[in-house]
Amino acid sequence: MLNTIQQLISQGENAQIEFKSVAVRPDAIAREMVAFANTLGGTLLIGVEDDGTVSGINTSSLDEWVANISRNNITPALQVSVEHIVLSDKTLCVVTVPKGRDKPYQTLDGKYWLRVGSTNRMATKEELSRLFQQAGLVHFDTAPVADTGIEGIDFRLVDHYYRTYYETAFLDLSTDEQQSLLLNADILTEFEGVQVASVGGLLMFGKQPQRRLPHSSIMFAVFKGADITDDLADKKEVIGTLPELIDKTVGLVQLFLPNPSTIEGTRRTETVLIPLKVIREAVVNAVAHRDYSLSQRKIQVYVFSDRVEITSPGKLANTLTLAKIRYGNSAPRNIFLMKFLDNLRYFDGLGRGVPMMLKLMNERIVFEEIGELFRVTLRFVKY
Repeated sequence: MLNTIQQLISQGENAQIEFKSVAVRPDAIAREMVAFANTLGGTLLIGVEDDGTVSGINTSSLDEWVANISRNNITPALQVSVEHIVLSDKTLCVVTVPKGRDKPYQTLDGKYWLRVGSTNRMATKEELSRLFQQAGLVHFDTAPVADTGIEGIDFRLVDHYYRTYYETAFLDLSTDEQQSLLLNADILTEFEGVQVASVGGLLMFGKQPQRRLPHSSIMFAVFKGADITDDLADKKEVIGTLPELIDKTVGLVQLFLPNPSTIEGTRRTETVLIPLKVIREAVVNAVAHRDYSLSQRKIQVYVFSDRVEITSPGKLANTLTLAKIRYGNSAPRNIFLMKFLDNLRYFDGLGRGVPMMLKLMNERIVFEEIGELFRVTLRFVKY
């Protein structure tokens, strides 16, 4: 532990390390804790000056003081761990703040803070919306899309869905019954006194979803080499409803995957570089779990000479971690979309997707969080 603290101090303040003098005020401690908890967690070193000088602490009651701040100055209360470390004959207070389980957290003045680099700043409206969404308190996929209406919904798609899964002939219903069904299913929603399409309603049943939600398309590209700077072999923007996005994108990946084969005697044997089940699961997850509130980014599916990369906007939701998803844990961000895609048999709802991918791919699959992005890398089997 001592060597770890020395290394942290030598690195200086960063996204997950903050130095504080023993004379720090309670509101400043609360602000640091909230920022860490709302982001990725971090370590607060009390008794270290901003320049890294170890000044130490001189009070035995600091543990209780810090604990009281975490319970009384933060909403909801936050559980932190507090330790004392002796370094260069000086005692430091090491406060470990976990990535919050009950986001978003706020200080007594009602402000929500985020950790950005080595500083804290208040969350913007969009960032706060994502915090509530990640916590499962709100679901962006049922949010209204302004300046839309029932005319933007493709009744043929709705009819096919309800005939197939509920034996309900939507097109045979009266206008009032159709409108009621769409509202109760959250395909339409109320917004400023009028009925508009929801985000999920457009994504699943919209006539042209990308007209109102342009970021919902998928950017597909094929590179001639193993680097993003290599020449492009092909590039497409995939558009349509979510089922169409999934089916089209999986088809494109299959089309552009190399097709190696070996000859054994008089027989030709093709090598499966990536199992189709794995490709499909990765694309479905990207479409279903992406953060649709991040309107400046699109899903990217890139085929290289040695791998496929699928990158979707939005970190893992709530308290999910890269370790947890390997064992089938989930925390759906888009409840509406999950329900409809489950009924359409894109999911089985049993949490078997990622474990299946790991089993079939062995060590050839990598999951990463890169800032606000989540990436799955599928490496080809060697041939």
